Amino acid sequence: MHKLIYWSGQYLLASSSMFALLVAVDVFLRGEALETGWRESLAWSVIAAAIFIGSRYYRAERGANCAMCRHPDPKR
Repeated sequence: MHKLIYWSGQYLLASSSMFALLVAVDVFLRGEALETGWRESLAWSVIAAAIFIGSRYYRAERGANCAMCRHPDPKR
């Protein structure tokens, strides 16, 4: 159950931050109205977060070493 909560939280964090970034780019840089751009931004953020978190989950289950996964050793 802990894994489900952890990975769900990671997915929500990734998708919400990507959504906010994509909406900001659409509205402020491209000049689109919020009413027209939010659906496309939501779709891209959901898909991109699924790929990103799926890749991290796959690597974590295989036990692959990564710099982000390790805790810093204060003794070194």
